[in-house]
Amino acid sequence: MSFSFKKSFEFLVDFIFPKEETVASLEKMADTGNIHALPSAEFDNYSFIHPVFNYRDRRVRALVWAIKYKRNNKLAEVAGEILYEHILGQLEDYSLFDNQKKFILSPVPISKKKMQEKGFNQAELLCEKIVENDTGNLFDHITDVLEKTKNTAPQTTLKKGERLENLKGAFVVNPKINVSGKTIILIDDVVTTGATIVEIKRTLKEAGAKKFIAFTLAH
Repeated sequence: MSFSFKKSFEFLVDFIFPKEETVASLEKMADTGNIHALPSAEFDNYSFIHPVFNYRDRRVRALVWAIKYKRNNKLAEVAGEILYEHILGQLEDYSLFDNQKKFILSPVPISKKKMQEKGFNQAELLCEKIVENDTGNLFDHITDVLEKTKNTAPQTTLKKGERLENLKGAFVVNPKINVSGKTIILIDDVVTTGATIVEIKRTLKEAGAKKFIAFTLAH
């Protein structure tokens, strides 16, 4: 399925099933604990990126939309709980609990312009909800580990090669935050090709980060 056809198909489905109605259904699913049953993502582009849900499912798209554009706190709380459980499972697989005091939990940053327009960063909101579930006190949630210094074109409008070029030098590590020797856990709402996360990984590794893992709500 070509990218343009896939987007057209998703638009048609979302038109037939309005997101607002789907969000109401998702909130009921949240009350009964059934959001966990949404279809899982299949992503094997990079072994260090772990999405939870399949974005092709209209309910998953509505979930992302509600958090990203409507700041739906109820669904963000459920998403944070699910991401937390997902992270714990992967950390055990990575055997990262040994000799690690705390992991740095960082959101993918958005540009200052986008922050002014929206008033919040959905990745940061997800981090906040993850930390609310962190009874083991495993994470240091640091909101400003990274800064996005370029107001880049939307990745979804670009081809693969253009995406990589679009992101070059787009992120910098806050010089006040020491990431040397640390494990960084990056959080975002959606991963598409992984280009943004790959560029962030490169930036953090250059700053001395020891290990890097990324988790997203959907792909």
